[in-house]
Amino acid sequence: MSQKQKLAMEEKLTPLREEVRWLGKCLGKVLINQEGKDFFELVESIRTMAIALRRKYNPELEAKIFKKIRSLSMEKITKLVRAFTVYFQLVNIAEDKHRIRRKRHYEAEKIPQPGSIEDVIQVLKKRRISFSELKQCITNMSIELVLTAHPTEAQRRMVLTKLSVIDRLLFQREYRVLTAREKKTLDEKIYQQITLLWQTDELRRRKQTVQDEVDNGLYYLDEVLFDVLPETLKRFQRVAEEAYGKKLGFIPFFRFGTWIGGDRDGNPNVTHAVTRETLRQQRSVVLQKYIDAMERLTEAFSQSVSLVGATDKLLKSIEADEAELPLYAASVKEKSPFEPYRRKAFLMQRRLINTLRLNKTEAQRKTAPDVTLEGSYADADEFRDDLLILLESLKKHGGECVRDQVDIILNALKLFGFHFVKVDVRENACEIEEAVREITAKLRIDRDFSKLSEPDKVELLSELIAQAPHAKLKEVALTAKTREILDTFAVIHEINTTAEPGVIDRYILSMTRHKADVFSALWLAKETGNQNLMIVPLFETIADLQNCDRMMESLYADPVYKKHLKALDFRQEIMLGYSDSNKDGGFLMSNWCLYRAQKDLTAVAKQFGIQQTFFHGRGGTIGRGGGPVNKAIQAQPRGTVEGRIKITEQGEVIHSKYSNPFTAERNIELLISAVILATLVYPQPSGKQNRWAEVMQELAETAYRHYRSFVYEQKDFLTYFNQSTPINEISRLNIGSRPARRRESAGIEDLRAIPWVFSWTQSRQAIPGWFGFGTAFNHFLEMHSMAGLSVLREMYQEWSFFQTVMDLMQMSTQKADLHMARHYAGLVEDRALGKRLFGMIEDEYEATTHAIVLITQQKHILDNQQALQHSIRLRNPYVDPMSYAQVALLELIRKPHVKDREALERAIALSISGVAHGLRNTG
Repeated sequence: MSQKQKLAMEEKLTPLREEVRWLGKCLGKVLINQEGKDFFELVESIRTMAIALRRKYNPELEAKIFKKIRSLSMEKITKLVRAFTVYFQLVNIAEDKHRIRRKRHYEAEKIPQPGSIEDVIQVLKKRRISFSELKQCITNMSIELVLTAHPTEAQRRMVLTKLSVIDRLLFQREYRVLTAREKKTLDEKIYQQITLLWQTDELRRRKQTVQDEVDNGLYYLDEVLFDVLPETLKRFQRVAEEAYGKKLGFIPFFRFGTWIGGDRDGNPNVTHAVTRETLRQQRSVVLQKYIDAMERLTEAFSQSVSLVGATDKLLKSIEADEAELPLYAASVKEKSPFEPYRRKAFLMQRRLINTLRLNKTEAQRKTAPDVTLEGSYADADEFRDDLLILLESLKKHGGECVRDQVDIILNALKLFGFHFVKVDVRENACEIEEAVREITAKLRIDRDFSKLSEPDKVELLSELIAQAPHAKLKEVALTAKTREILDTFAVIHEINTTAEPGVIDRYILSMTRHKADVFSALWLAKETGNQNLMIVPLFETIADLQNCDRMMESLYADPVYKKHLKALDFRQEIMLGYSDSNKDGGFLMSNWCLYRAQKDLTAVAKQFGIQQTFFHGRGGTIGRGGGPVNKAIQAQPRGTVEGRIKITEQGEVIHSKYSNPFTAERNIELLISAVILATLVYPQPSGKQNRWAEVMQELAETAYRHYRSFVYEQKDFLTYFNQSTPINEISRLNIGSRPARRRESAGIEDLRAIPWVFSWTQSRQAIPGWFGFGTAFNHFLEMHSMAGLSVLREMYQEWSFFQTVMDLMQMSTQKADLHMARHYAGLVEDRALGKRLFGMIEDEYEATTHAIVLITQQKHILDNQQALQHSIRLRNPYVDPMSYAQVALLELIRKPHVKDREALERAIALSISGVAHGLRNTG
């Protein structure tokens, strides 16, 4: 980086540094006020030593830090960890706010920010993409982000609320024109909120329930996304129309969905009753949003009929409403006699209120006012019809000044209906198979399902699917588990027929391996009246990803499945699992198999004329498919996106992206930009692609063998993992309703990917994000010498997929810290074992970082991403004290006859939360 570039970066970061410094001073004042000057000086002394250690390593100084921390009482060490945790909570707010600052800077200077809506439209114009091409692309486009309840959000809702208040106050402090007195008042409010944050317990005292998770998901939908999503799509429409000079119209091509309340895979707490209640709750929240919107219309609509007029259709609709709402109409008869627009808005609002009341549960309805005599909306279409009547009259009678307010509601209705967001249901294929085995046995079908070969299972299921549903199935005595699966299918049918069609139109099948898995779910769906429910296979292991194209080909060619696809307009969604494929085969093999699977599956889909959508099950960390999603989309194989993509948003990622309108808007437009570019402006494939694919296959296979030999074949690896990471402590954290393991076993196979990655991240080893590449690189050079390095450099420069993989890997290696990790390895009881396995990790890390530097032609890792490099370097000295404390606490809790275990477990849990904040990563 040149001196000029360094100065430019320094200038960009100056406001961030100043704000972090100011927040740090505020926290210092809080610590002195709440805990005394001695405690503040303790924090400062440890902070100063940690910074000095990072500048120049000194073993004596490190020993001094450990000695100091170990000498503290449990109360003091807990408060020390909390001090650094709160610091990072404030720093994270400042960093997120700096992104908003940069966004506003671009807008103020009228420069399109890279990845913005304005930027992508400019790119399309420069590439001479016609308006008709753009319109066709947008009309067929489908982007869906699915909120999941995967337990990676370590913060309590109350803490998130406090942080949101501080965020809003900081925004006012910078962007409002304040007098000196007003600024002082605002500063005092921020200080008060930091004090309250210090006084608020970060840890949940109980395990999260599914209801808690539903509430958390609805918070973001209600507070931010209901307004931001339609506004962003409206801005896209406006920018495109201004650039092309033609009418595009509002197209709802971007939506949110959720798994929360529907994801049953390994979570016994998600029942059919929970799914039903989730949809009822969503309906209540979105109806209230429309009620509030109509309240704003009643305030705006003061037009007098004697001055502006109204259509006969509007006046007749008011008469019809009053007939349906006689009690309410009588009570407001004198309220707006000459203001038909306001009168109509009042009546519409009342119908919405009645609809909301009818949405109450049976128990609540008994105490609610009797609304059976009063009108309500049967569905969203009826509400839409009323809005269109209003809009038509406004257009004809000079209401252009307020028609936008009706358009806003109409646009929201197109996106959210009366259901808010669609809910996906997910179940494990093994559970479905077991249910089919039990049901077929109870129905006295003369073949033992569990003993049939795969072709014979498909044959039997095909016969069952072709038959009429078994009328007596409801009366058959089944185990609770199987009955619950059938009840869930029944609830899907109930919701789609009594609420809004298609609210639950996907059934995701985890660990899909065989054609019979899909047919099993399809049969149960048909038995419960779900004729058009899409069964979405989820391919998660390396073997399944390598075989998935052949499995889907056999499905598409099957007459029974063809008939099912025809009812779905030949649409098929396929989900790809990033987390478990990484745990199964390591970072490089996982990424390569996912890339190849998309190419192969797309070829098969085109062969059979199937409109395919990939659903990417990405997590928050790089080891689980995380990282900049816009870059990942543009790195997908050519022709695999085609304007359609679905992606999970999980845990702490939801908060960081969607906790305020500005960051939410930025993330939405980055996705829009990436999908459009991947569809319309994808670079021409290089003639070297086949050679590059051979290189990737060779690298991936070597990395896979090395990873598998270390994780699955290494003697005593499980002992090392359990003792060198806080996996047992993480498994006990109250951060999710779902168990840490799919089944009760100690093996890696049944451990969920989230605690797997979370544990390696906490111990600063982070092997899911890089392990195996160094060995693969060295082996490749041995086979191909320097010519091999030239090919890899060429791939990095010219192939977006390989560039993305390398950049994600270098980010992972810098989130790791092998010096700190050595202390965690020292926790292994068998010192020789700890030293031997950590030595293997250390060797692989050195080989990997060396390979990255050589391929990317940098002097140091992340030289080509200076802002991230700078952020990590600034954060490390503040993360270190929490890691030192965590190591010391883990040493204590693993000793026999531990005193005050509860306080010790609490301190460890706080250290886990603190390190997660510092690294901005959990699972």
